Amino acid sequence: MDANRSAPETDSQSSAYSSASSRAEMKQSREQDIRSICHLVASREHGEMEQHVADLSRWQALNTDARISVIAHPRYRYTLHERVKFIPLNTDRSRHHPTLVWRLANHIRAGEYQIAHGHGSKSAQLLAAVQKYTEAQQVITRHNVRHPRDKLASAFSARIAVSRSTVANSRLDWNIIPNGVDVSAKDSEASPEVRLHAAPRILVATRLLRLKGMDALLGALAKLPEIHLTVIGDGPDKVELKRLSEKLGLTDRVNFVGYTDEIAAFIRAADLLLIPSPGETTLYTLIEALLNRCPVASAHSTYAEEYIPPDYLLNNLEPEHLAEKLAFALRDGNKLLCDFAPVFARAANELTLEQMARSTWQVYQKLQP
Repeated sequence: MDANRSAPETDSQSSAYSSASSRAEMKQSREQDIRSICHLVASREHGEMEQHVADLSRWQALNTDARISVIAHPRYRYTLHERVKFIPLNTDRSRHHPTLVWRLANHIRAGEYQIAHGHGSKSAQLLAAVQKYTEAQQVITRHNVRHPRDKLASAFSARIAVSRSTVANSRLDWNIIPNGVDVSAKDSEASPEVRLHAAPRILVATRLLRLKGMDALLGALAKLPEIHLTVIGDGPDKVELKRLSEKLGLTDRVNFVGYTDEIAAFIRAADLLLIPSPGETTLYTLIEALLNRCPVASAHSTYAEEYIPPDYLLNNLEPEHLAEKLAFALRDGNKLLCDFAPVFARAANELTLEQMARSTWQVYQKLQP
């Protein structure tokens, strides 16, 4: 199956070449009107939204002449590129806390930012609170289906959503800009550990919890003697899951790798990425798989339903159902790649960091007088 996947990778390569010229064009024309941008993150975790902000701010700092800053809790300082100015703010306080609102307004005024871009519900609420005290144009990005509601979202100069389904019930106008991944930055020679078995290879990258479906997956694997599984990630149930693997006689066919920075190399070596249960890091793993032309079988989620062919969506986590889906996916490698060919093409067009960043910049540009 590897040979069939190697040739089409030129799509991402040509995209990388064309991105250089597009960045040059932006520097000569459109971005010169935008001199200063600050992003606001007010979350308590570090998941997909925070990765989105780190990637977007890095791209803007490296590919435009604008001054880029991120306002966030001090714990996010080391997630940002050195070219991005970090402004610490204790966002763990209540969104109604007068000191938080006052300090945020002061930061935006002091930076003389043209655009303040809030990510997530709390950031949107905070930007709305400082709106009358600042002159910056305000943009929000909606990362999930819960927030912000239309009543709040209507107050902003521009609105971005990462998928159509996140704003399916909204009556407002939204710019749909999917998250993007920079696969070229992760391209490197794989270590010997990555080059695993010649048999069908399934990859799972997740936090190791029973509720993530890992126990059911091991049960399914016991019914599929030809398939090998590589598990990337760690978690409180790792020891228990390894014991279950041994009990089911899967020791020779299941490799618990733990955390690794070579996930892209593992994806390229796999025949199928399996996402048994949506989690906090699965979106970027899904995107990275599609950009590396690796087919995906996934539980139902916003992005999975938009990109994955229906035959490869999981309806439940019963071992029998998982075994049936995996057997179907891996029965014919040529059919699998054929089914995903249009998905790979769409991902190359929509799900790169370059595309996400340029589309976001166009939203900013529309706000300039």
